[in-house]
Amino acid sequence: MSKKEKKNLKIVEEKKNDLKEITPQKKKLNKKFIFLYIALAAFIVYASFTIINQSIQISDKKEELAKIDNQLEIVEIKSNYLKEIKNYKGKDLSDYMENIAREDLDYIKNGERVFINVSGE
Repeated sequence: MSKKEKKNLKIVEEKKNDLKEITPQKKKLNKKFIFLYIALAAFIVYASFTIINQSIQISDKKEELAKIDNQLEIVEIKSNYLKEIKNYKGKDLSDYMENIAREDLDYIKNGERVFINVSGE
């Protein structure tokens, strides 16, 4: 074998050594990433639960606010009515007192007759 052939043979062998078959390898999940995924999933579950719980509380508070607003409106109407009555004088005051005596206290005037409908109509 000549020097040239030996040289060519060495080059071919080096090329054979350089060319290696590369096989794909499965990536191993790092423990840090597994912990991160678990923590992220737990946070999502917690956030969902919290949002649902708060939306239920908000709807309950809205209902409570509506009831309180209704009660406030009733009290304002009664207050305005009492302010109006406070200013009654003379004939208006006597008519008001007579009306209260007749309707609320079931009083009658002298000489009046009261008829009661017992048939329920």
